[in-house]
Amino acid sequence: MKHKQVFFAFSFFVLSSIVSGQAKYKGVVFTKLGQEINGEIALNLDGVNDDLIAITTYETSKVKGGKQTLATTTKLNVAIIKNIVIKNQIYYFRDIKIDYDDHYLQNVCVKLIYGTTDCGLFQTGDGTAPNSIAVKFPNEELSKLASIDFEYYHTSASVAMRVSNCESLVEKMSNKDETVTWTEANTRDQRIQRFKNIIDEYNSCKLKN
Repeated sequence: MKHKQVFFAFSFFVLSSIVSGQAKYKGVVFTKLGQEINGEIALNLDGVNDDLIAITTYETSKVKGGKQTLATTTKLNVAIIKNIVIKNQIYYFRDIKIDYDDHYLQNVCVKLIYGTTDCGLFQTGDGTAPNSIAVKFPNEELSKLASIDFEYYHTSASVAMRVSNCESLVEKMSNKDETVTWTEANTRDQRIQRFKNIIDEYNSCKLKN
């Protein structure tokens, strides 16, 4: 019984932490159906979110003796949200893979910080926390990212296969060019820079072709 109480307390703490990250922001939601919804968006900008995001819109009308504001709250599944814009910053919802067991941080609100949405780096929060920077390589599902802190990317050994249709880049990686390869001895910042170099080279290669 004591173990159950401890587990319940821990679960409540984790749930409270996740919920406490949620706040309301004035912004615009763009859906994959072509809708544009202006309103107040309730979400966690720095972490995971539920499948449903609440957007409150306000409509003011004249009534006898003054004005009346009607608030309407709609919940949208993140699967149909293309992106959102808050204070001129574009955000996307992505799932971030963090280990070999296919564990994902679900519906994380991220911003593109380098490259393109097809081949680029994304960040949630200020990018300093574990799993707060993630990479998207071409020919992979758009909604799925992989954390650069995932053990798979502690070395660059398997990265070449992710960009295999750019022969010049693959050749550089095969030759252990230090601008696009790394080992476990490299720091996180060094890995981030080399991810950027790979993204630059791949996107340039794609433009040439």
